[in-house]
Amino acid sequence: MDYRINGFIMPHPPIILPAIGKGEEKRAFATIDGCRTITGEIERLEPETIVVITPHGPVFRDAVCLNTDKTLSGSFKKFGHSEIKFTFPNDTELTENFLKSLENASVPAVKNNQSTAKRYSLDREIDHGVLVPLFFIQERYSNFKLVHLTYGTIGPEKLYSCGMALREAIMETGRKTVVIASSDLSHKLKKEGPYEFNPDGPVYDELVVKTIGEGDFAGFLGIDDKIRNNAGECGHRSITILLGLFEDRKTSQEVHSYEGPFGVGYMTASIHDEGPASNSVIDEYILKMADIKKEAGKNESEYVKLARKTIEEYVKNGYIIAPGKTSEIKKGVFVSIKKHGSLRGCIGTISPTTSCVEKEIINNAISASTRDPRFNPIEEWELDDLEISVDLLHEPEPIKSMDELNVLEYGVIVRSGYKSGLLLPNLEGIDTVEEQVSIALRKAGINRNEKYEMERFRVERFK
Repeated sequence: MDYRINGFIMPHPPIILPAIGKGEEKRAFATIDGCRTITGEIERLEPETIVVITPHGPVFRDAVCLNTDKTLSGSFKKFGHSEIKFTFPNDTELTENFLKSLENASVPAVKNNQSTAKRYSLDREIDHGVLVPLFFIQERYSNFKLVHLTYGTIGPEKLYSCGMALREAIMETGRKTVVIASSDLSHKLKKEGPYEFNPDGPVYDELVVKTIGEGDFAGFLGIDDKIRNNAGECGHRSITILLGLFEDRKTSQEVHSYEGPFGVGYMTASIHDEGPASNSVIDEYILKMADIKKEAGKNESEYVKLARKTIEEYVKNGYIIAPGKTSEIKKGVFVSIKKHGSLRGCIGTISPTTSCVEKEIINNAISASTRDPRFNPIEEWELDDLEISVDLLHEPEPIKSMDELNVLEYGVIVRSGYKSGLLLPNLEGIDTVEEQVSIALRKAGINRNEKYEMERFRVERFK
């Protein structure tokens, strides 16, 4: 069956609801108009089921999450309006078919039901990432079942595969379905916004509007993780899943609106399936990323190459490599690992514990990839997606106050009795000394009111 799926991108700021905005919603008139344009399209399509992909449900690091309750309910009580509430029947058949398709696609999934909610302390109510789009849809169309999907912080290829699995499940069920990606764009567009301005905020939003408007879905998938993270977006992964629905399909698309009246970017857009296509977005993206990684590998420092080789050999074979060459340098070393812009492991030593820096790197690369208590050990399928940096620490020196710190130049160590915490310098998202010290104290388990000592240190960072 040549089934045509329709997808939409809608933002989720509660302030655009009149009862919550109390007049402020008028500043987002283009967004409201775009939401109502989409509502008109959905009314004409008369879907039996609406799937909403949200960033504000239970988010797992390594899995997507589907609510499997028979009835799905939620309200705006967190925003002071418990009287604005909705209840929808869950399309349990589509949900179950989707879970099977996800398993076949090797995309991990968690069922948000009574037992898992108790185990993981999950909220089973519909979140505002779903409720805001449905608020507008309900104004004109209400005869539908709902599927509530929360993305996981997994890589773009897996998320895209999630969209492909969703399409397969929709076709298996035979239900007339539309899919909504709930997504706000950058939260760092203005100084008066919810977060401090970042110049990558407007850059990110421009890239999203351009790639979606032009149907350049491989370009969207390839948006640089650093730009995305600096922008403070909220829903990039929702859109990634949505785009997977259109793999091997021709599309027509239209961006109805874009604005950032409150320092947060809001976009509304429609994507319509126009039939089979010969090109593959995911293949184009994979080839593009392979070229980028190959080029980046040429420029990696010798220390990073050593850390990467160590991790690959240990994860694949359980083998600890010997350094090809050693030096007389002895330093504390931190090995940091990121995956798609998010931290995946970081372990280090403040002072040297081995005879040379190369052995220090090997030991800490293994620990960062397999023994960081915050994360599961890295698995073989993740290796190609890792970004690695190596920091060599200079000798720490005591300081008397935060005035002697600079987040770009110095890392900080805090100590109180047997408790200590360390934070490296020049980390993304940490812009002030106060943030730096606060995080180090939290890592150490030291209360801000406790008496503590501080040290600062410089690093040599290798990428």
